[in-house]
Amino acid sequence: MRGYLPVLFSGLMLTFSADAGWITMSNPEQSTTENGQTLCVYSNSIFSFVYKAKSKRCPYSKTFNTENSE
Repeated sequence: MRGYLPVLFSGLMLTFSADAGWITMSNPEQSTTENGQTLCVYSNSIFSFVYKAKSKRCPYSKTFNTENSE
């Protein structure tokens, strides 16, 4: 039973994370608006998020609430 404990715990963590409604995405597409704002688009086959960066570069990875996806 002891050997299965880490596997069981990992499964519980994955289940909790999936139910929590959060996703971490990386490698965004970056663009600049006419007024100089940096827009970062994080997307995959299911979710798409647009983030306005406070600097001239997008963060490589960012965590989003899946309820706020476009």
